[in-house]
Amino acid sequence: MTAPELSALQRRLNRAESRPGEDWLVLVENVPEWPEGAALPADVPQAAHTRAPFSYTTSQGHPRLTEALVKREHEVSASRLVDESNVLVTAGGMHAIGLVLRDLADRGYRKAVHTTPVFCGVRDSMRAAGMRNKALPLTGTSDDLALLRRECTEPTVVYVNLPHNPTGEVLLPEYLDVLATLAAQPDVHVVYDAVYDSFDFGPDRCPTPVDLAVGEPGMTIVNSVSKNYGRPGDRIGWIVAAEENIHRLVPRLEWEAVSINGRAQLDAVAAISRGNTELVEAVRAGRAAYLAHARGPWAPDPIPHGGTQLWLGLGVPDIERFADFALERHHLVLTTSANYAPVLPGRIRFPTGIPAERLVRGLTGLHEALEDWATYDGKGTGDHGDSR
Repeated sequence: MTAPELSALQRRLNRAESRPGEDWLVLVENVPEWPEGAALPADVPQAAHTRAPFSYTTSQGHPRLTEALVKREHEVSASRLVDESNVLVTAGGMHAIGLVLRDLADRGYRKAVHTTPVFCGVRDSMRAAGMRNKALPLTGTSDDLALLRRECTEPTVVYVNLPHNPTGEVLLPEYLDVLATLAAQPDVHVVYDAVYDSFDFGPDRCPTPVDLAVGEPGMTIVNSVSKNYGRPGDRIGWIVAAEENIHRLVPRLEWEAVSINGRAQLDAVAAISRGNTELVEAVRAGRAAYLAHARGPWAPDPIPHGGTQLWLGLGVPDIERFADFALERHHLVLTTSANYAPVLPGRIRFPTGIPAERLVRGLTGLHEALEDWATYDGKGTGDHGDSR
């Protein structure tokens, strides 16, 4: 079997890291950064931390963390029904998605549908679970119901990610009926990815439908501290689902991993208990800085209501060659549409969860790189270097 190749993003990062003496401007992250001076949460009591590496926690999750997650969903998602029996702690959001997909595959699901585009890691998890994936032109409106019903003619997973990575589209109230209808349909299971649900800036924010998942076995919600709390290194995620689904998933997690890192779970307790107000406001400030400084036909205005990045169509036919050019000539490290499936031409993901000063530098560098690209040889076919 041929080993998988590194992604275009990782190759560019490796190229920059191999030349540490040069001034690189890395614009690849969709994990928001805590603002300078924010008082990050103190550790949980040292005694609890000291014991953590010397014992297993329960496979469902440390009781202190499941309790904190229930409280979080009551406050953030306006849930009235969720309790500890509806929560399972995982090793990050992608682990949560994979765990659910593997369980559904064992239950006979062989097809998965998702919006266009989807993060390639999600697509690959569907395939690794033995499912055929299909991208659909979903709109996030009630018009999707007829299309999804036509597609769900066999046991089918419907993957929904809102706020959406990378477009920033958010959950609309009218979509709750779509989700409820699908989740109630035999042989359909909705996997709702809510890893950006703190970053919905719309005027009529619709909370993540936790109570729908708690009450309906045909729906599961996955979430993570990586994006919502700016802590990707913890590798802590969680699943919210009906009690019968959690009961089925706990033995699978125990078989695959025994339990999740206890020290990281206790850190997550402190982070969730503290809250993420400053992080959310930092992303809001990044969005404002973008609107104040972006120019050109590729700069969307208004911008989508959600997420921690923008999905920019640069009007460059060969976006991979442009990204290599920007890397070598302008020291910009960009995330292109190669990180998504299907690959849409000419697009990059631009972060709004970084400090405003760096964001403005990034916009300036991007403008300069595009102007340079347009005049370099008229076609973008010169010796631009190669990030491989």
